[in-house]
Amino acid sequence: MNFSDVWQCLIAEWKIKVLGGGIVTAMFWFGYFFIGQTHTFPVFQMPITAIDRLIPFQPAAAFFYLSQFFTMPLVLWLMVSRRQIMSCCFGLALLIGVSFAVFFIWPTSITRPETILGQHPLYDLIASHDLPRNACPSLHAGFGVFIAGYACEVFRGWPFRRCLVGAVWLWTGAVLISTLLVKQHVFLDLVAGGILGTTSWLLTRPKINVVEVRA
Repeated sequence: MNFSDVWQCLIAEWKIKVLGGGIVTAMFWFGYFFIGQTHTFPVFQMPITAIDRLIPFQPAAAFFYLSQFFTMPLVLWLMVSRRQIMSCCFGLALLIGVSFAVFFIWPTSITRPETILGQHPLYDLIASHDLPRNACPSLHAGFGVFIAGYACEVFRGWPFRRCLVGAVWLWTGAVLISTLLVKQHVFLDLVAGGILGTTSWLLTRPKINVVEVRA
């Protein structure tokens, strides 16, 4: 595997990737901010578990929390099968649609610690743009598990496949833990998001052989 092989993966079916990824991205941001400003039903405060009490507030973990917005699209862009790309986009749309339906019908919220702006720039970015609402299910958990599942398919046939898949799951775990460390979610949010992400992946993964990338 060399740079040329990776580049061929990145440019394969690039028009479908741009179109599908663009539609899913627009769907996500429009719905997320629209529902975040909609107050139709009473907001339910998510309960704090013993696990949440054990995990301290660490605003420095915002780096891992925000990293998902950059690492998640990479798996999609490494796909070479049109059917797999379309299945992934459909799965993401399914995950987002179900989550937003839950957010609208059963809005949830969490209690976020008070901090002084300016001490942690990355955390300030979260606190100023991401309201402590739409907590359950956690989209970070849903996206993380969903993309990690597809990574197992994408890296099939790659050299060092186990290391690559392991790295994806390790980073996913770091992202999930970061949501608890920055107090943007509670443990129950992650459980619900993980179940939704797993279900979306299992329902949409294509049952075909992925094109093998040779070293």
